[in-house]
Parts: sequence; C-alpha cells; structure tokens
Amino acid sequence: MFTAVASQLRDAGHTVRFFEPRSELSPIHIDDLALLVNKQVFPLNLPALRYAQRTGTFLWNNLIATIALSSRLIGLRALETVGFRTPRITFEKPEFEYVAKPFYIWHGDPELNGEGGFYQERIHTDPIDYKYYAVNDGTQVQIAAKRVTSKLYGPKRLLNQVRPEPMLTRRLRHLVNRLGLQGVGVDFVKDDKDQFWAIDVNLAAGYRDSELEPALCESIRMGLPNK
Repeated sequence: MFTAVASQLRDAGHTVRFFEPRSELSPIHIDDLALLVNKQVFPLNLPALRYAQRTGTFLWNNLIATIALSSRLIGLRALETVGFRTPRITFEKPEFEYVAKPFYIWHGDPELNGEGGFYQERIHTDPIDYKYYAVNDGTQVQIAAKRVTSKLYGPKRLLNQVRPEPMLTRRLRHLVNRLGLQGVGVDFVKDDKDQFWAIDVNLAAGYRDSELEPALCESIRMGLPNK
C-alpha cells in the first residue's frame, strides 16, 4: 500500500525515503526530512519522533496520539469515549472465554485464551473481523471497511469489502477529529444481535485492500510544509 502511495508522491515531484521500522534514526536523518510518516511504532522510534517534533520536522500522526495509543488500554478507553461499545476486561484470567493482550502494541499479538497483561472478553461471533480505516485527506475524513478472517484462528485472509456502517463512520470521524489524527484503523467484531464491538485501535494500520491510496497520498501531501 505505502509503496503505491510513495509512487504517487514521486509522480507529484516529491522525494520519498523508506526506513526499516526498527532502525534508530539519527538527527541527521530527521533533519533531512520535511515530513515523517511512522508506519509502525516501537520504543526505539520515540526519541526520533520527539526530536522531529522539537526541531520542526512535521509528523503525519501527532506525537501525543502516537504515544497514547501505543497503550492498548488507553486505546480502548479512547474508543469508549467517542461512543464505541468495547468488551469488558479483567487483569486476572476470567472464567469466560477471552483474548489475552499485551499492554503495549510492540509487545506482541493478542492470543485466544492465552497469557497477557490483561484479558478482554471474547464476543461470541463468527471468526471474522471488520477492519475500518479512516484517512483525513485535508478536506474530509474518508472511511473504508472490509471483512477479514480473524488472526486468532490462523492467517488473516480478506473476505470482501463492505459498506461502512453510518454509526461507526460517525464515531470514527469523531475519534479522528478529537485526537487530531491523519490516519487510523479500528477493528470490530459483530455479535449475534448485529451489534458491533470495537476491539482494537491502530495508528500503524496497513490500509491494504481499502482503496484509500489517493486519500493517503493527499493526506501526506497536505501535511508537507510549503505545499
């Protein structure tokens, strides 16, 4: 996805560089950039992001949101605050079926009935996730959604794109505007009463099969100084 976005940016006359997500960017690297898009977040990235903010290199997603949403608990609280329904959590293994999650996104993936920092109730549903993506293109917050097989039961596989639900769209746009985001992904499951539950929020979303390449390109372009 971001290779395609980079190609569009280059066609528009911009220079684009890719760095390994776990590389430690030096001040020399940062000083040479006009805008930094952080696709994945690890603790070793944070000093570079702080340096970029302090010295005037623009960040695509703001630093406060990047740090805050690295905590899964804070992410769930943010989802609740804008009106999403979220499963109950415990800090001891519950008797009901659960998904074990690390506290921070860089500490690994969720695991069904496994070990974790906290335990999120598993909503009884088909093993399908609804992945929603939001991108602020400078004019509006564009939304896309798709159905995929749940990674809790094996490799993720695209099922189909879906029309975004109006209620979820409104709340997702509220999340973007309230936190000053440029792009974000939120994962949902749907129970047997057709109620949607928000289970995760991700600033390092992949946007694959979302058809949001033009919106991502425009969002990044609008974030550049002296555009």
